[in-house]
Order: sequence, then structure tokens, then C-alpha cells
Amino acid sequence: MTLYGWDASDYDVGRGLTTGRIRDARAAGISFMTYKGTEQSAAGTFHSQYYGVMLTAAKDAGIPFLGMYVVVHSQITAEKQATTAIDYADEHTPWWRDYDRFFWQIDLERWPTDDVPSTVGVAVARELSARTDRRVVMYASRGQYGSNELGSYPRWNANYPYQVAEDFKAAYARAGGDSGPGWIRYGRPELMPRIWQFTDSAIIGRQHTCDADAFRGTEADFAEMIGAQASEGEDDVIASFLTVPYRDQTLDTDDTFHAIRWESGTYHWTLPADGLTAVQATVDLRGLQLDDLVRVRAEYTEPGHPASETPLLTQELVSFNPDTAGGIFVVNTPNINVELPSGTEIRLQVAVRAGDGDTTRRVSYGDLTRVSMVLFRLPS
Repeated sequence: MTLYGWDASDYDVGRGLTTGRIRDARAAGISFMTYKGTEQSAAGTFHSQYYGVMLTAAKDAGIPFLGMYVVVHSQITAEKQATTAIDYADEHTPWWRDYDRFFWQIDLERWPTDDVPSTVGVAVARELSARTDRRVVMYASRGQYGSNELGSYPRWNANYPYQVAEDFKAAYARAGGDSGPGWIRYGRPELMPRIWQFTDSAIIGRQHTCDADAFRGTEADFAEMIGAQASEGEDDVIASFLTVPYRDQTLDTDDTFHAIRWESGTYHWTLPADGLTAVQATVDLRGLQLDDLVRVRAEYTEPGHPASETPLLTQELVSFNPDTAGGIFVVNTPNINVELPSGTEIRLQVAVRAGDGDTTRRVSYGDLTRVSMVLFRLPS
């Protein structure tokens, strides 16, 4: 299993990042996110303007693992750099102390004006860990610090085989995926990186030019790496999947519900066992117009019961002209948990009512559409 992450900064805000786009990122499959907090050098101290807003938005969106990254420099003591970072986190994300899946990321790089030695990163990491009892991940690329002392901190390697503006999962596949060149041992002691930043050109949801990252493992593995608890129910997962639509589907604007056909070629997912099923979906429709109404519902067909249950998951009125956002209008459903028996078929259905009354228009599913389903074992 591979988890995907995003490390962002105020530069991303300049490229259009909003809290809504962070919600889109979670729906697209982002499982961990860090945001630049502080950078302290001989030239002065930088505090991110949007760190608190964006990392809190990531927490509210349900991204499980969150961190602040600290850009380290020479000529400033490790104690001072750690103090600046901790104070800033306390001021702008005070919830971090009670959120056990928060971690620190050291950003260790060689700059034109400051050839930062690896010992600086290790010293600041040691201060942060000792003073907060939180784990630290060391962002230090093999290209810059391949033979340097980096301590035993989990490595975060930056290596970009390609720089193509495409969806982050496609970019990971293009870069070689779980067998790509970023997965190579380095540093002293020589360790395999736990996270690979494989591109700085990814598209994540609606956000372009993103630093995208991969972690080879499960949420439980990531939690163990940062010394956190796994998500509740993690050890009781029976089955899970995340999928996207079958290509070239269209939908009438006549307010009639139609099931989405998924990339597997089927319209439904059949539960392999009794359990608690969590369903969350993102529906991206192209061709919508102002005042169109989009409704999304689930259909549960239990074995031996011809009549299906069809609870409405969400409905949303198109409140702006989608052309102003590149033709994109995304509807996110809340995470719905329902207890269902083995053999139940689950479908996701969508209906669009035309705001202008034109039922002959057709809309199509965009690249952001996807559904995530997780089946948990019920307590005995």
C-alpha cells in the first residue's frame, strides 16, 4: 500500500491554494500534509502567514497525519530555532499538543547563501524531539546529503525523475512508483528513505505545481513511524478500495438518479463480509451551470431484499459559474458509516437538475471524481 502526501507553503497560496482545495486534496487521496512554519537565519526570521489556517484546514478535512516544517540554517543556535518553531506552532495551531498524529519536519537544504551542514538539521531535530516529545522526520535529499551524518531520523528524500504537470498518482507511476529511483539507501547511518518527494509539478485536486510525496506502507505504519496511534478501527479493516469512474460517462440534467460506472467496469461494490462500511465520495462534474442542483445518494441492496435503501448523502446548488474555475465544480459527501451484511451491493448515484430548465444538456465526470469505501469488522 502507498500513502500520498503534500508539503506546502505560502508559495502555494500564491498559486491559488484555499481551504477548499485542501478538502479536495483529502478527497483525492492525500493522507499526510506538512506546511512551512518558520525559517530562521542570519538574515532574519520568517513566519508563514498561512500556516495556521492551512494546517487547521487539513485537520478539519480529515487528513490524518499533519506536521509543520522548519527550514534550518547555520549561524543560529539549534535551541533558538527550535524555540521559534514551537512558539509559532503554539500560537497558530494550539491543537497540535493534543493531536498525537502531529510531527515535525526538518527542511535541511544547501542554499546559495548558506551551505547548511547536516549537523545543523540533526541538532534542531534533537531539540524539537526532546522538548516536545514528538517525532521528527528529516527532509534531506540524497543529492545534497548522500554521505553525511543524518542521525536515525526517518529520511525524506527529494528526487524528481520527471517534472510533468499531471495528477500526483500518475506522476508517481511515471516516476517508477514503489520501485522508483527515490527509494535508495543513503546518509550515515545508511537508511532507506521512508518518504519520497517524487515531483514538484504535481496536480493535487484543483491545485497545480505541488510538491507530492509517497510513503510505502499503511496508516498504521505511518503512525508507528511518528510515534502516534493508528486511526481508530485501523486494525479491524476487512477490506478497502478507492476507485475512479469508467471513462467517457455522461449524465442527463433531468433530475434522474443514475449509478456511476467505476473503472472496474461495474456499477457496484459487493461487501465480502458483515461489517461497518465507511463511504466517502467526491463528484466532479464538467459542464454544469450556475443554479444547477447536484444530488448524490447511496444505494444499498442487501441479499434477499429486492427493495434498496437509497439515503441522500448530499446535495449542492452550483453557486458560481464553473467556467471561472476552469469548468470545475466539485461536490464532496461527508463520511457515512453504515452497518451492512455480507453480500450487500453498494452503488453511488448522481442526479443533476438544470437550473435553466434545459433537460437536454449533458454533463460528464471529471478527473477528480472518486469513491473511497472501507469495511470495518464489528466488535464481537
